[in-house]
Amino acid sequence: MNQFVILIATGMFVLGLFFLTACTATTPAETFDTTAGVQAAQWGDNVTITLGEDSFRYESDGLPSHDLPEKFLIPKNVRSQPFSDDSLEDFNVVLTEEYLTKSPIDVTLTLHPSYASKTQETSLGQIGFILSGARLFNDYENMDRSIVALDDNIAFDFDDSGHDHAAFVDDCNGHPLQDGSSYHYHGIPTCIVAVIDVAGEHSHMLGVLRDGFPVYGNQGANGVVVTNADLDECSGHFEATSEFPNGIYHYHLTDDEAPYSIDCYKGEVAASTGG
Repeated sequence: MNQFVILIATGMFVLGLFFLTACTATTPAETFDTTAGVQAAQWGDNVTITLGEDSFRYESDGLPSHDLPEKFLIPKNVRSQPFSDDSLEDFNVVLTEEYLTKSPIDVTLTLHPSYASKTQETSLGQIGFILSGARLFNDYENMDRSIVALDDNIAFDFDDSGHDHAAFVDDCNGHPLQDGSSYHYHGIPTCIVAVIDVAGEHSHMLGVLRDGFPVYGNQGANGVVVTNADLDECSGHFEATSEFPNGIYHYHLTDDEAPYSIDCYKGEVAASTGG
């Protein structure tokens, strides 16, 4: 009888230990190390990365390293949103080469991002820093978050060729501010993922947000398209990536519906990172 009880107790202990080990193995850490990913990322030639022990310095001229359209539409009245129903007369058509200006970035970001006790809403302005040397913004064009930039896009063709045209947001999902500064993305920088991502594989790292967590395009494990329904309220989740084979919390930019960019930070954000 006592032997039977001992065997049952021993079996329950082993079973409990098995479940404890299994749960521990799949539970994300509270603090991560992004050094390997920052080292492996395909930073543009205009980006300088300086690694420290606990942080890294990101420097660029703020202009994207990829090709840009010849022209942009710049709203004459930035407060006349939404723009999608406006006419051509409501915009200045500017030549990109003459209008865009350098907006240098010099920011130090943690290599050991950690979960915050509560999420923090992203603000207008820079929320992340991309391989191309340009900034990532959130979805919105106004403080109350009623105007989604990609949904409010507008373009005009000036002839029948399809080559002479201008848009508010370009084909890479980016544009400058009204004064020509701070070129930035509001969603997946399509011209970058077209180069760095591989069909059938997880997206490669696009950059880092202000909280230090990496951001990716919309390919998940085995290249399966990630949608907002697959992600948490901050457009992120814990999963293995090519840069982090043991898994890491990371963000995904998506293209199925807003938010296309990131609405909130999952990690602790240093005030010195701007935004």
